[in-house]
Amino acid sequence: MSRVIEFLISLLIVAALFVLVGLFLPSKRSFNYSVETNRPMATVYDLFNGFSRFRDWNPMVRYDPRMESNLSGPEMGVGAKFNFHSRDAVVGSGSWEIVESVPGEMVRYRLANDARGADKTMTIRFERTGQMNHNVKITQEYRVNYGFDLLGRYAGLYVTRNVGDDIKRGLDKFSSLLATIPKFDYTQHPNPFSMVDMPAQDVLLVSTATKRSNDLIAIAMENQVSWINKVMAANGLVADGPLRIVTNEFTADSFGFDVLQPVRRSSTPAGTPAGERMSLLLEGPVNYDQIAARKVATTDFTGPSPGLARVRDMVRAWSITHGHDTTDRPYDEYLGGVSTMLDEDAKFKVYWPVK
Repeated sequence: MSRVIEFLISLLIVAALFVLVGLFLPSKRSFNYSVETNRPMATVYDLFNGFSRFRDWNPMVRYDPRMESNLSGPEMGVGAKFNFHSRDAVVGSGSWEIVESVPGEMVRYRLANDARGADKTMTIRFERTGQMNHNVKITQEYRVNYGFDLLGRYAGLYVTRNVGDDIKRGLDKFSSLLATIPKFDYTQHPNPFSMVDMPAQDVLLVSTATKRSNDLIAIAMENQVSWINKVMAANGLVADGPLRIVTNEFTADSFGFDVLQPVRRSSTPAGTPAGERMSLLLEGPVNYDQIAARKVATTDFTGPSPGLARVRDMVRAWSITHGHDTTDRPYDEYLGGVSTMLDEDAKFKVYWPVK
């Protein structure tokens, strides 16, 4: 009997020590980690201010690539929410919800998950740094409140390893994601960007290349347009949209491109999606093709055509940042034709297909 009493007393002593130590442990814990990038502030902020690329960098996917997830609320900003569910106990179920967002300064998420603790937040802070303030320092901070949950306070001893290691992995992976995005600040572009669905189209095209000279490029374009117009007239075709220039190669010395004209039979209503392939009489360097329906990122540009290269990169940067990986080749619609392309008020639409 005395041994049982001694055992119970020992248990009481251990329990008392557990409670006593637990009461002296911090009821709140935090951890932060920082990385630096040379990408524009807008790119960094937009990636955190929504969940379109969340699975590309957040370490939860590392534990369970088959984790179920869905988005709710607005696409970006306060109220945007990432909900997840996993059979892996390490991940569990829960959500990340944006509860505060200040452009160029910070984004704060409210976290709900199966781990112990309450009032969990993850805050991303941005700070301009580096030479001429061209870089951005990204600091990710986790905070949790265990209150009088003694088991939680003990769990807090491992926040640096458990949550902290995941934060480091996540930010390092985020840095790798940033490296795939062109270093162009699309917020400096005066016109909005958007995603649109392009219908299937019949097109006539000619591939060509020339030196990077405005005059030589214009001559090459006009020559190929003449061939395309000749084939259109011979086959009873009319233009079904503005002339396009599709970039194949763009280097310091040369510009390789396709001159492309969407076409339709004169008896077909404008904007009708392409149907059966047409049988055409082709001549010279002109080819005929059908372009399948696809989704594209786009914006407008006003100015001389040499400025198009920069706008294309902005379209690509915006598209990737907002969750749409680009594919194939970018192209530009010359709304005023080739003859106006060097004017200060020349009008263009810039496109880049996405996956």
